[in-house]
Amino acid sequence: MKNLGLVGVVLLGLAFTACSKEEDNGGVNETPRSVVITTRQINYEGSGQAIEDENTITDMKACLFEKGTMTKVFEDLQPSADGYNLQINSYEGTIYMVANAGNMIDLQQMKEEGISEEEWKKTTMAMSNGKVVNFFTGSLVIDGQNQPSQSLTLKCGVARFDLNVDVAGSAAIESLTLKNVAQSGYLFAQSEVAASPADVERNDVTAHFDTALSASTPGVLYVYEQENAGIEVSIEAVIDGQHKVLTKTLEGNLKRNTIYTVTVRKNDIDIVVKVGIDDWEPGEDTEIIPQL
Repeated sequence: MKNLGLVGVVLLGLAFTACSKEEDNGGVNETPRSVVITTRQINYEGSGQAIEDENTITDMKACLFEKGTMTKVFEDLQPSADGYNLQINSYEGTIYMVANAGNMIDLQQMKEEGISEEEWKKTTMAMSNGKVVNFFTGSLVIDGQNQPSQSLTLKCGVARFDLNVDVAGSAAIESLTLKNVAQSGYLFAQSEVAASPADVERNDVTAHFDTALSASTPGVLYVYEQENAGIEVSIEAVIDGQHKVLTKTLEGNLKRNTIYTVTVRKNDIDIVVKVGIDDWEPGEDTEIIPQL
């Protein structure tokens, strides 16, 4: 397995050999070219830090689209000392890379079914065993220019919730619930505004803590990027010996690659979004008032 934070992927050298002119047979006379893609880790900045195993690559796959059609599939890519090696027949098109999707995304079947590039961009990710899949995606347009290097960035496809306990006395956090949360999300960002599939199912998602949390804890809950359709945050806690339920309707959409930090105080809660350069994105603060 290979570890990454926000992953930068560099397309090196484009060591392409000369090729024959493309014929009507779809370019079968072209000489295969070797594309070497290497990954590098960019450390998080600010309060939003990667946690152990969160950014481990368990599998990597890729596909090539030419003129809007998927023409090449690369499954179970294994990195060498130089990076991932892809054999392609053309240096015009778009390469898409997907990490940690496992068998949730079947590229070969999509290719056989003739999926279009627009349909591919609308692909969704469902839950796996009741949990989101912590996947990464990125794309690179190959424009036919024999440039010495090009770059591709893999971006985390989920939003993360951290818990920050800021209580002078005693505090024991028993659970954190997000109500009315989308159970699937788009593989790729649809626009600058977070979106959800039109027919998405919504349910409550709860993180129960077998041992109540009394200290700040990162990564207590993950959700897919989604449009906010009345999402509510609810925390059950015992603060200074008194049981409290803290709730608040969350403002704004939930964005991929974003850390939402829920800060618990004695009488209220703030939800703050932390940002790091080129990885976790900014968001808004939300105040939560307790219901006694």
